[in-house]
Amino acid sequence: MSTPRNSTLSDVWLVYRREIDARLRSKGYFIGMLFMVIAVFGLVAGLYYANAPKTHTVAVCGAPAQSFGPAPPGISLSACTDEAAGRDRVADKDADAAVTVSGSRVSVLSRSDSPPQAQASAVALAKAWATQRAYDRQRIDTAALQRDVAAAGPALVTVGGGGPNGTEIGAAISMVVVLFMQIIGQGSLVAQGVVEEKSTRVVEVLLATLTPLRLMMGKVAGIGTAAVLQIVVLVAAVVGARSMFGDRTEGLPSTAALISAALWFLLTFTLFAYLFAAAGSLVSRPEDLQSVLMPVMVLALAPVGVAAAAAGDLNAGWVGIVQYVPPFSGLLMPLQASVGNVSLLQQLAAAALMAGATGGCVWLAARIYSNSILKIGSAVRWRHALAA
Repeated sequence: MSTPRNSTLSDVWLVYRREIDARLRSKGYFIGMLFMVIAVFGLVAGLYYANAPKTHTVAVCGAPAQSFGPAPPGISLSACTDEAAGRDRVADKDADAAVTVSGSRVSVLSRSDSPPQAQASAVALAKAWATQRAYDRQRIDTAALQRDVAAAGPALVTVGGGGPNGTEIGAAISMVVVLFMQIIGQGSLVAQGVVEEKSTRVVEVLLATLTPLRLMMGKVAGIGTAAVLQIVVLVAAVVGARSMFGDRTEGLPSTAALISAALWFLLTFTLFAYLFAAAGSLVSRPEDLQSVLMPVMVLALAPVGVAAAAAGDLNAGWVGIVQYVPPFSGLLMPLQASVGNVSLLQQLAAAALMAGATGGCVWLAARIYSNSILKIGSAVRWRHALAA
C-alpha cells in the first residue's frame, strides 16, 4: 500500500522551512552577515576619506600675495618675508612649496617629497608673477589684454557621452565578486546538505513521503532564501553607508543598480544551485564531493572571467552580445547596470533568457538527482546519472 502524498506546495514548504530554520539558528550565519556589514561600512568610509579634497600650502615670499594672481584650486597661499623664510617653511614642512621673489628674479622651492600638485601650482604662480612683471615693463594694458583673451575663448565643448570612471568600474567589479562568492558559497552548502542526507540515509526516510524533485526544490529554496537575506542586508548596508557619508561616495552603484544586482543574484543562484544539488547527489561521502563539484565550479567561474575581461571596455561589441547569454548575463548585466550601460528592457530580455536556461538546468538536475540520490557506495558518474 503506497503512502499518500501531499500537494507539491506543502511538500516543498516543509523542506523549505526545515532548511531555513537550520540556517537561521546558526550563529555563523549571523556572524558572517555582521562581518559583511562592517566590511561595507569600512569600504565606504575609506572611499569617503580617499575622495576628501586635499589642500596644499604654497608660501609666497618677497612680494604681495595679490601679485601672484588667484590661488589655483586646492592651494592655500601663505605670505612670508623673503627667500630664507620660504626655504625654512618648506624645509620644516610648514609649506609644501614656496615662490620667492628677490629683486627681478623669481624662484620656486620644494622638497623631494612635495606633492606634485603643490609643485606645479608653485611653478604656475611664479610664471604668473614673471608674466605680469614683463607686461608692466612693456607698458601693456593687461586689463584690455585679459578682456580680449576672454572674448576669444577657449570654449569647452563636450563631445560624446564618455564612459564610467575607474572608481565606478572598481566598485562594480567588487559587487560582481561578492555575488560570485555568494553563489559559490551558498551553492556549496546545497551540495553539502545533499551529501549529508545521503550519507546518513536520512534521504531514504524523506523520499518515503516526498518526490526527489520536491525535496530538491525545498532545499534550494530554503538555502536560497537565506542567501538572499544576506544580499538584502548587504544592499541595505551600502545604501545606509552611502547616505551617511554623502557626496564623496559617488563611485558606488546606485540604489537601482544594487536592487538589480540582488535580483540577478537570485536568478543566477537558482540556475547554479540545482546543478550543485545534482552534483551532491552523485556521491555518498563528503570527502568525495570536491571531485564531482569541479565541473559546476568551472561553469560558475566562466562568467567571472568574462566579466573581468569585459570590464576593460564595457561598450565592446562582443560584450553587447554575451551579456544576453546565460550564465554570463548573471554577472555581466549587474556589472553593466551598475555603470548605467543597460536599460530595464535589456535586462528583462536577458532575464527571460536566463529563466529559460534555469528551467533547463532544473530539468537536468532533477533527472540526475532522481537517478543518483538513492545509490549508496562509489560515486555515480555524470553521464551514467543522465543515462539511467
